[in-house]
Amino acid sequence: MKLPIVCIIGRPNVGKSSLFNRILGRRAAVVSNREGVTRDRHYQTAIYKGREFLLVDTGGFLPDDTIDVLADSVRQQIFAAVEEAEVVLFMVDIRVGVTDLDLQFAKLVKRLDKQVILVANKSEDVANRQEGWEFLSLGLGAPRMISALTGYATLSLMDEVTGLLPKGGRMAKEEERPIRFAILGRPNAGKSTLLNRLLGEERAVVSDIPGTTRDSIDCEFKVNGQKFIVTDTAGLRKKAKVSDEVEYFSNMRSLESIRRSDLSLLVLDVTRGLEVQDFRIMNEIRKAGKGLVVVLNKWDIFPNKGDKSFDHFVKDMIERDPMLEYTPILSISAKEGLRIHRVVQEIQTVFNNCRKVIGRERVAELFSELLQRSPHPPRNSRAIILKRACQVMVEPPVIAIETRTPELVDEAYKRYLLKNFYEQFGLKGAPLRLNFDQKLTLRKDEELDQFNQSASSIPARVDSDSSVGIQNHTRNRHPSVRQQKRRLDEHYKGPRH
Repeated sequence: MKLPIVCIIGRPNVGKSSLFNRILGRRAAVVSNREGVTRDRHYQTAIYKGREFLLVDTGGFLPDDTIDVLADSVRQQIFAAVEEAEVVLFMVDIRVGVTDLDLQFAKLVKRLDKQVILVANKSEDVANRQEGWEFLSLGLGAPRMISALTGYATLSLMDEVTGLLPKGGRMAKEEERPIRFAILGRPNAGKSTLLNRLLGEERAVVSDIPGTTRDSIDCEFKVNGQKFIVTDTAGLRKKAKVSDEVEYFSNMRSLESIRRSDLSLLVLDVTRGLEVQDFRIMNEIRKAGKGLVVVLNKWDIFPNKGDKSFDHFVKDMIERDPMLEYTPILSISAKEGLRIHRVVQEIQTVFNNCRKVIGRERVAELFSELLQRSPHPPRNSRAIILKRACQVMVEPPVIAIETRTPELVDEAYKRYLLKNFYEQFGLKGAPLRLNFDQKLTLRKDEELDQFNQSASSIPARVDSDSSVGIQNHTRNRHPSVRQQKRRLDEHYKGPRH
């Protein structure tokens, strides 16, 4: 049976790919502040409350007179997606307001006689939501205020979307979320050998010739009922050493595999020692906000091995990169099967640490204790006051700290906080981030738990009044602009969220 289709459209840089990723519950599309990153239609199967449908991400709509030579092809892709869709999500940027391009695009979309929901993105700030009435001029009904970045009101948006899809169709079974990880490393570090060992079969071609693996390969396996999806990637070389087009795109696909995984397994060849490229790969993993496990492969043939060899090797690694102090590091032999079971255990541990809800009271208690033990020193004769702290995100875990002067917080003090948070909260392997903001929005533990729902649901914050003006949206049936504006005005006179 053909799945119903929901497509996301809008001008460039309004957050279409961010909403696409939010609905899927994973980073399937590349997100950038630069316009034109998405060109083609991007289809993915999405599941919400057991209802399965196809979700389509599209390129940003550009006018006829644009200098972008691909604009016409992108427009064709957009309208092809709209034509086959049951529901269209027309996205706008509430911070920017109504633009001429929004008006031009809305006029074209209205001619197609489709079920359209107007989505006002970047509405995490209450003050911005009060500007939502401006979008009534598009003639697409009342805007649904959401934030694809934080998840604000996306659940209630999806309740409306699935309510508009044709009845019946395929219902998906709820399954436990698999752990998705990528195997990364320099060429010939033993990645494919490790993959075969984890799978228990010869799934990947293994050779001593560097570059044997050219593409990123997804494989599934289970351990004690837990499902894993592992991606074996091409060896990541320095850009200067990438000589041909195939190898260039192999590198690009390897970097993309980091973004769509929960964590990465970095394989190092201990017989070659630690190289600059290994640290570059680690930085890519951290930049993507993913968990990390480091495995020292070929330990069975490590030269001049003694009782303290592992400790000395790890100590040297931490001296060169202090963040490795908070990263699991294992010595293995993929060829001989040495300590492979430990690799799986550490993957599960890091996966859980990335999703851990620490507890609001625990964060506040430890933060207060750390401030009393060692207050932030003055800078430029100014007192640096750190007021309060709260976990605001999982995957990756983020702790936000309120201070009037975030730009003056000392790097050494950040490391002091980070070290204690890692040790006290047991976050080894997780890419814990500290945000210093002038104003802190406290999150409840229950809100953070929503981010840890399975892939069959959207990890978003729900607010009972968050979708202003939601109604039974039928074709060519909209209340008047005056009626909708009055509803919005009445809404904003009510309690703030």
